Amino acid sequence: MEGKAYEEAPLRFGMNLGLILDIHDSYLEDPDSVSEEMRTLFESLGTSEDGGLSNDAKQNVKGMLRLLDEIRLYGHLKSDIYPVYKPDIKNKPALDFESHGISDELLKNVPASLVSPHLGSLYENASEAFNHLYEVYTGPIAYEFMHINDSKERIWLKETIENQGEVNFDAEDKIELFKLLAKVEGFEKYLHKNFVGAKRFSIEGLDTLVPMFDHLLKMMADENIPNLQIGMAHRGRLNVLTHVLQKPYEMMLSEFMHTDPMKFLPEDGSLTLTSGWVGDVKYHLGGSKVRTDKGIEQHITLANNPSHLEVVSPVVQGKTRAVQETTDHNGLPELDFNRSLAVMVHGDAAFAAQGVVFEALNLGNLKGYTTGGSIHVIANNRIGFTTEESDARSMVHASGAALSFNLPVFHVNADKPEHVLRTIELALKYRQKFNKDAVINLVGYRRYGHNEMDEPSTTNPMLYKEVKSHDTIEHAYGNQLVEENIISKEEKEDIIDEAFKAMRKAHDKIDKNDTVIKSSIEVPETMKEGLPNDEDPEITHERLKDINDSLFNYPEDFTVFKKLKQVLDRRKLPFEDDSALVDWAHAEALAFATINQDGTPIRLTGQDSQRGTFAHRHAVLHDSETGEEYIPLHHVPDAKATFDIYNSPLSEAAVVGFDYGYNVENKEAMVIWEAQYGDFANMAQVYFDNFMSSGNAKWGETSGFTLFLPHGQEGQGSEHSSARLERFLHLCATNNMTVANMTSTSNYFHLLRRQAKYLNTDKMRPLVIMSPKSLLRNQLVSDPIENFIGNRFREIIVEDYDKSKVKKVVLAHGKMAVDLMSHQDENPSDAVLLIRVEQLYPFPGDAIKEILEGIENLDEVRFVQEEPKNMGAYSSVLPKILDILPANVKRSYVGRPVSSSPAEGDAETYKRIQQNIIENAMKVQEDE
Repeated sequence: MEGKAYEEAPLRFGMNLGLILDIHDSYLEDPDSVSEEMRTLFESLGTSEDGGLSNDAKQNVKGMLRLLDEIRLYGHLKSDIYPVYKPDIKNKPALDFESHGISDELLKNVPASLVSPHLGSLYENASEAFNHLYEVYTGPIAYEFMHINDSKERIWLKETIENQGEVNFDAEDKIELFKLLAKVEGFEKYLHKNFVGAKRFSIEGLDTLVPMFDHLLKMMADENIPNLQIGMAHRGRLNVLTHVLQKPYEMMLSEFMHTDPMKFLPEDGSLTLTSGWVGDVKYHLGGSKVRTDKGIEQHITLANNPSHLEVVSPVVQGKTRAVQETTDHNGLPELDFNRSLAVMVHGDAAFAAQGVVFEALNLGNLKGYTTGGSIHVIANNRIGFTTEESDARSMVHASGAALSFNLPVFHVNADKPEHVLRTIELALKYRQKFNKDAVINLVGYRRYGHNEMDEPSTTNPMLYKEVKSHDTIEHAYGNQLVEENIISKEEKEDIIDEAFKAMRKAHDKIDKNDTVIKSSIEVPETMKEGLPNDEDPEITHERLKDINDSLFNYPEDFTVFKKLKQVLDRRKLPFEDDSALVDWAHAEALAFATINQDGTPIRLTGQDSQRGTFAHRHAVLHDSETGEEYIPLHHVPDAKATFDIYNSPLSEAAVVGFDYGYNVENKEAMVIWEAQYGDFANMAQVYFDNFMSSGNAKWGETSGFTLFLPHGQEGQGSEHSSARLERFLHLCATNNMTVANMTSTSNYFHLLRRQAKYLNTDKMRPLVIMSPKSLLRNQLVSDPIENFIGNRFREIIVEDYDKSKVKKVVLAHGKMAVDLMSHQDENPSDAVLLIRVEQLYPFPGDAIKEILEGIENLDEVRFVQEEPKNMGAYSSVLPKILDILPANVKRSYVGRPVSSSPAEGDAETYKRIQQNIIENAMKVQEDE
């Protein structure tokens, strides 16, 4: 039986007692039939009178098995990871021999290899091996990985963790570590002393976060990873900017003094700091730095982040993915995980409580979103504003959410700098080995209140009694080095003093009278300019036909689902019959193809976007016989860029954040997020409010991010009727983005091309399209192919009219405009002119005004919408209509009254109300 399969995994992998007894039976028949380890065990345990294992022996085996598992499973509950205020964890298991009925004397006669094979050469016996494991799993680093369901990962983690040996840096490295900690601490103390009461969200208590980053950069250089993307909230941000991105002290101090920090920007161009014309508080701002001090050129970016804490995490993941991808060719992007690494620094209270954390973690292993493993660092100061752990979460550790995704968690005492560096080493090794996320729970404290003006002892007296009597890290670690005879007390004080002097020297360079305080905010000229709507000479009939033909060049052995083939084959007709029309999805496919041919990559994600929620897109075809996928847009002739489309998870916030971040990093890419229904965007509103609409003004962060939000009332109730058009319009100012609700497929085609044209230019803007549902196949919306050629995007659409006969002008957009078009076709009247407003922001006031001023008999302008009066576009465009309304012309609103709900719940009621609106909007006489 030598080498039997079960002997490859005895105690070392949690063998059960029944299996031990089976092996013992083999041992009784022939002692040589089992391994030497098992013979030694059975000889040590002894046998009963009948030849079997004695009860004492069985108890020892059971105890050994249980203790081995419990040390690895629960050692973190008894670990030394708390610098102060150690929590009282209830019902902790006892991880000792006595409680498990194990004889220490017996264990001394059992080889260490029986506990774990990798410990056999390190320890004399099982007793020493168990004691080693106890020290490993309950020390300043604690581990949670036994929940991981992949045995290869568990084995690798177990062997790596248990074979690490003592944490021991050489004297030179320790001194350098101490010097960096002295700078980190000195920076905070200097600001605290010289700018009393100024908010800075000090890093103190988690100071080792900065050496962690520095050590990570060294390891990344060894792995030849040239790009680091960092996301973090406020606490410690200024210190990371200063000591990781190497923002000069003078610049940081200038910001506290309200003088011009740009005077001290390094002239070598290695540092780029974010700034917008409105600006933001200093602990929201980010920047980029090129460092060469680790042996390779490394680009480090700290992402801008608003006050919504965890929302930056998926943004950073998207930025990382953008760096990892190469998109300058046809087909799918090439992905190289070693081009970039994402590190997200989370707050402990937020990591446990914010849903976007769970959403972002879920992206980790998904094909369309993976970055080959991110490192998550929980900057755990054990408290929120005033809320302590017992009120902040329902689990022992702040890192609990990570367990749901089979991620390892490494808990570490922030007051043990060398152990902190060991932890980041392990996290990166795991990431490189398995291309999965790793989580570090950096457990420290917060020296002051939520901000430096707050007195925390009023609400958290017991915690802050310990904090106030606790040595800061520079003294704690400095004293350790003195005790180790690495430095003297005098050298320790000199190093601390030098850090303080460096701050003083920088402070002296700043002219405190050179203040820069604006009395008004000037909008840049580039923002004041709109987007030109030039004709597109690149679009010819021949080009579109060649593209269209290529979309049907399926492989010979590829079988398209029969019913779908009939639908797709209709897309051939517009090039064969002048009366045939191009529907919405067909126009989109042609636009995407031309955009790829022009060299612009496209990334489209959303819930069921490959087929399309309304079974209209079919960008990815599936062989009905084999299930194989085929993407027609990958076979467009002369395409110079990638087309990438993914069905996203049923998530909004994290996916929107991810794709926004992707576009911020890769401004040449056309990045689109599509909601399954427009109201799903409600769950991602923070990204629209805090990033997409205002990021440029606050941070100088630009994007051409595009949203497809299905919008329109079809009598299906309130929830899927509205994409909340009014919210987006209320976010619009200074030409910060484009909002459109169109009624023409050729216009859709040209708007997509216009959006792609201005990517990575000063005119790049986010685009919000209220995309259709019922209009996707409506013939009134569909256009002949001639409308696509030699044309341009039209901000308004007006059919031919006789200006001498017009009395009423109706302004409408989207589905409402199409309903009015349908009524007008059935009830023609020269007295009513319908202007379809395709672009709602920037509002095309000049174009509408020119039409209104040319109508001599005009007596009324009606704005018509299907949304309730307090929703939709009306409240946003009303002031603009008033600005262009000719004298003595009446202005009126036609539509639903104000409502707290976007739509009626009953389909028949909807139809009746909608018909009344249409009739009132198109009537000529007031008394009709």
